[in-house]
Amino acid sequence: MELRELRGDDMFSMLSIIGKLDIKDDLLELFEKQQDKDSQMLGHLSKKPTKAEKEKQDKMLEKRGMQMIAGLIQTILANINKAKSDINTFLADLTNTSIQEIQELNFVDYTQLIVKFFKKPELKDFLTSISSILSSGNTL
Repeated sequence: MELRELRGDDMFSMLSIIGKLDIKDDLLELFEKQQDKDSQMLGHLSKKPTKAEKEKQDKMLEKRGMQMIAGLIQTILANINKAKSDINTFLADLTNTSIQEIQELNFVDYTQLIVKFFKKPELKDFLTSISSILSSGNTL
């Protein structure tokens, strides 16, 4: 199944799901850790990195990003029943299919669909914005 591009209106579904999954603190912790690691890594550079250093940095950032996403997916899968209906409705909308089709996916396909969602490039901007809101003390 292919996922359509995220739209502004999807924010409401995503915020509702985040609230039901109770992952606000997990999101904030993941982003704070990521920012700390990135700052430490980039702070050690006093000169322009070589091509090899740049490639190494890019691989490290990608690995950290994947670890962050994996942790978030693990939390979501552990709490998925709390927002099952909302998640299935949202996935059906994103894939232009029915809720029943989403519900009937086997476990592997369902999990892969969630992973595809978290790999969407536009999701990074959304999560960065949300972490900024959360770290300022505001609540969802």
